[in-house]
Amino acid sequence: MKVRYDKLWHLMKDNKMKKTDLAKAAGISSYTMTKLNQDRPVNMEVMINLCKVFHCDIGDLMEVIEEG
Repeated sequence: MKVRYDKLWHLMKDNKMKKTDLAKAAGISSYTMTKLNQDRPVNMEVMINLCKVFHCDIGDLMEVIEEG
């Protein structure tokens, strides 16, 4: 299974937010931002912090894709 954060990037664009702004608002390290940029899984705590920033649910930020 793979994850994709395209929904997160669209939310950021809609809110005119830069990645550095997001990292600061959610308390995310540069290493974690790199993982997000590369569509790699991140800790659930990171996802919860991102949800708090955008006042949304995890499904509004990412999608899980089955490889087949």
